[in-house]
Amino acid sequence: MWLDNIDKQIINALFNKGRESLISIGEKVFKPDQDIMSHAGVRKRIVKLEDSEVLKVQGNININALNYHACLILLEMKNYEEVKKIINAYSDCPRVFLLAHITGQYNLLMGIIGQNVDVLHRYINYCGPTNKEGILHSEIFFMSEFITPKFLPLNLFSKKSQESKCGNICKDCEAFLDGKCDGCGNF
Repeated sequence: MWLDNIDKQIINALFNKGRESLISIGEKVFKPDQDIMSHAGVRKRIVKLEDSEVLKVQGNININALNYHACLILLEMKNYEEVKKIINAYSDCPRVFLLAHITGQYNLLMGIIGQNVDVLHRYINYCGPTNKEGILHSEIFFMSEFITPKFLPLNLFSKKSQESKCGNICKDCEAFLDGKCDGCGNF
């Protein structure tokens, strides 16, 4: 999709303040004819951008403020079919904030969130993809804190587990049974 200058200004206004009123955004948008953009015009533009999946207005979370931790996992896969299996299994996991194809020695980059380092270790050892079939090699990097972006698009509090997709069942997990993990849908 091609973005014109008005689309870009609206996106920038929402980036700076996602709860900005449509009237306020319309007053900030510079149009070539010097007219103020109506709130209905701004709304139409936002809907068009959302429908085109260029824009999504949502509540993002500052994990540093919650004292949550993150880690990155690099995965070297046996073949592309195994890459697709991991993507299908983890694309909706509430702990996953990043899943991307990469080039070089590794095929996939995955970022995960946990309430503490112990939860991250348990996730990696039990629920994470590092012990799945087709993984040739993995590297794990624990992060101290996020510098940028400050806010991440995470759905941590949905209470909806994704057990059926990743193949790990909480009722069989030692950490879940010991009360040290509430499951991926329960942050």
